[in-house]
Amino acid sequence: MNRKILVIDDEKSLLETMQLILSKSGFTVLTSSTAMEGLKLIKELDRDISLIITDLALPGGFDGIDILDAVKDLNSDIPVIMITAYGNVEIAVKAMQKGAYNFLTKPVNFKVLLQQVNKAIEHASIVQENIRLRNEIKNIRTDRYEMIYTSHAMEKLLETATEIAKTDETVLITGESGTGKELLARHVLRESSRAGRAFVAFNAAAVNESLMESELFGYRKGAFTGADKNSPGYIGAAEGGTLFIDEIGEMPLNLQSKLLRFLQSKEYLPVGSAVPVFADVRVIAATNKDLKKEIEKGRFREDLFYRLSVFPLVIPPLRERREDIPVLIKHFVEKLSRQYKKPVVMPGSDLIRDLTSMEWKGNVRELENYIARFILSSGKPAESSNDSQHSQSGEDAPVITFRIGQKTMKEIEKEVISAALKFTDGNKVKAAELLDVSQRTIYRKITEEDV
Repeated sequence: MNRKILVIDDEKSLLETMQLILSKSGFTVLTSSTAMEGLKLIKELDRDISLIITDLALPGGFDGIDILDAVKDLNSDIPVIMITAYGNVEIAVKAMQKGAYNFLTKPVNFKVLLQQVNKAIEHASIVQENIRLRNEIKNIRTDRYEMIYTSHAMEKLLETATEIAKTDETVLITGESGTGKELLARHVLRESSRAGRAFVAFNAAAVNESLMESELFGYRKGAFTGADKNSPGYIGAAEGGTLFIDEIGEMPLNLQSKLLRFLQSKEYLPVGSAVPVFADVRVIAATNKDLKKEIEKGRFREDLFYRLSVFPLVIPPLRERREDIPVLIKHFVEKLSRQYKKPVVMPGSDLIRDLTSMEWKGNVRELENYIARFILSSGKPAESSNDSQHSQSGEDAPVITFRIGQKTMKEIEKEVISAALKFTDGNKVKAAELLDVSQRTIYRKITEEDV
């Protein structure tokens, strides 16, 4: 915390006494006997000053009101405490109406002065933190988490999401891979009463099943080998804010029941603990799977599904809202040109028309990847994954042959997954669909088997 105080007063003995008392209390004290000297220090130091204490009546044609006006002109949040003779109380009150933090009358009660100084600095710190949080939320709205659209379908979806955000209920977001489910979750957060608080994202497909419980619910020291300290887990880290569980359809059944218990009671058991922990956390879940079909197959709990889908939100695929494609192209060209430090070159109208007519099975993410290649190729039309990727049915897929006994099952597995990832240009979701395995299996093979 900044601890530098500027004291302005033409009464030398009072100035020296305040300097002595404030210095003993741990503050760095700057002094000035005229408003002109004080104004010069304010303009030079500005953000380095945490508080100004000034006499209301000062010699030289400028007074404490001028000091207050100078602080406002600098758009500064420095609090100002006025010191005034008893007969000028009415003027001091007017100064407070103009933004002064408080005023004290002479003779100064130094115990009260120290109390007011600490309160003023604490108040200024809170104001600055609120400004920081508002700027952070503003940046979220207008920068990396902004949802770009012009279609009526997306407008209605965001209107619904904004209304849902006003509640504190669980939300289930469904949609194809690449449609922007996390962006929509962040929209719900920033429109809710939890805006500015923690947003913690947990990808159920990217975590090894054996580690998922301890990662999500945390653990206590000594719960297992390597647990040398307590861990709050993702739920604990999201305290007071929002937990976004992506790919919830990949969560194993035994953890689904524990998640259901948390959603119902707001309590959970960290691994290695017998004492329930309460957490004030809103859960937003997302999946690209049809959870009703997963229920029929016995892979997802029906009671959890209905608990999650209190407020369901469905993001339409890009091919069902083609009017959004031109504005997304413009957005990605501007954003990625800045990122890659390239001149902004917009695609021609013919190319935009062609891009608008494509299927974009990878949705917004695939379109962004295309624009990235377009920019890096200096504005030349890039090959789209609609052209290079093959159908998800596996048509024209490469053929893998081997003799029995020539390779182990682990080696065959590794070769098949590598070929599937190559065939889908590294798209793990599509590779998992082609092989009829979970995305977690693909992630696990990539990380553990070094595919």
